[in-house]
Amino acid sequence: MPLKHLVVAGSVLLAAAPGEALPTMADVPALAKAAVERRVEVPASAIHILAAKPSERMPGFVVCGRVDTPSTGDDGQRFFVIIPGNFAVLDQDGRSLVDSYWSANHCE
Repeated sequence: MPLKHLVVAGSVLLAAAPGEALPTMADVPALAKAAVERRVEVPASAIHILAAKPSERMPGFVVCGRVDTPSTGDDGQRFFVIIPGNFAVLDQDGRSLVDSYWSANHCE
């Protein structure tokens, strides 16, 4: 019987432990740049955030932007990031996928 109480008490302690704090809008640009930097090797100065706003569909934020890619000679590569989660999608993953995210989140 005492063991049962110990297990229950331990469960309550684990469930009550605080988690990581949710990011604020002030945190979003740095988190988005870090997510993009993990995907492509460019300096932070090459990452340009065009829109960062609270998500209309889920808790958190969405970020749209472009990465300067001088080797391609065009306007650069678009990206879409979800915060929290640091989920980054780039044109190199599929232009139609980025088109879908940009359209659904009113990036353009």
